[in-house]
Amino acid sequence: MFRQYGPKALLAFFIHFYPHIGYIRARCSMKVLCVLNPGAAGGLAVKRWPEIADLLHRQGAAFDLLSSQNDLSLIQQVHDHLKAAGPGFYDVVAGIGGDGTHAEIINGLMRYRAAAPAAPLPRYAFIPMGTGNDIAKSLGVRLQDDYSARDLRRAVSTIVHGADYCLDLGVINGRYFADALTVGLDSRILIERNSRKRAIENIPFLKYLARGRFLYTLALGSRFFQNAPTEGEIIVDGKPWYKGHLINVVVNNTRIYAGDFDFSTNAYPDDGLLDVVLFNAHVDYLTRYLLAIRHNPDKIRDLSADLHRRAMHVQGREIEIRMAHPESAQVDGEVLPADSVFKIHVAHRVLPIKTPAEPL
Repeated sequence: MFRQYGPKALLAFFIHFYPHIGYIRARCSMKVLCVLNPGAAGGLAVKRWPEIADLLHRQGAAFDLLSSQNDLSLIQQVHDHLKAAGPGFYDVVAGIGGDGTHAEIINGLMRYRAAAPAAPLPRYAFIPMGTGNDIAKSLGVRLQDDYSARDLRRAVSTIVHGADYCLDLGVINGRYFADALTVGLDSRILIERNSRKRAIENIPFLKYLARGRFLYTLALGSRFFQNAPTEGEIIVDGKPWYKGHLINVVVNNTRIYAGDFDFSTNAYPDDGLLDVVLFNAHVDYLTRYLLAIRHNPDKIRDLSADLHRRAMHVQGREIEIRMAHPESAQVDGEVLPADSVFKIHVAHRVLPIKTPAEPL
């Protein structure tokens, strides 16, 4: 009955009719701020919100709901809400959306931390509702493609019963990222995908193609051979590591990249190190992506890991990427202005989070 309405209309309906939504005070002393992106996964986050709210209520958590609005950045909304609530009011902030949504909320948390360094920072919990869900998958929080009730229950249960953990964050130009930064081909593919999505998302029937990986596949086919290798240099912890041709650079903070690829099998999200993965040609790009598919048999994944160690993989605390010409870049799905120099560093264990402690 709700198919004819958009995500915002659905959210307004649930807030109006669901008992005391957004301001439920239940049995447990834990207070949770749920931050929801109505546009995540084509409105899926809104459609699943009543289930999430019911699961939280049954878990005994008290929660408020903050839904992102177009007229103000989610970063600023999270900061302002936490500031208005006061220090220590929320125990957990739970993000409902994809990696881009989580990145915005995390940056809001870090902005609040910078403005009130003496105040306790709420722990962050992930309810993944995006396309890739890299961060959540890296931490063991994931929903199957059919978004089964069991997986949603486990993700919500993590908010209340999960283990405490501290996550590293990457930093570029004052912006924090939990997932990855890319320079080169992957960034151009994202830009192409975003352009195609804008062109069809308001067209009936075609707008459903904007969901999932279909547009990424089209963008890959369009951009792959148009993007020629260029000259670049990578400096790691103040020492030159690579100089020569490159077509793509991935700087990972967490292990899983682009939903299905595991380039950094020995990476830990609290080790104080960023993982740099370099691709220097088209064949190298395709080969290493195919070997790094996380569902590959163990022997193939071991071969991929060995190839990375021997060739184009390094870890470091400070990374500088110098390009011969301005190049496209993206961080956690957010496109950055083209530049010739990218300076990245790691902020060690700065974000307290909740990770699964409950068995499947």
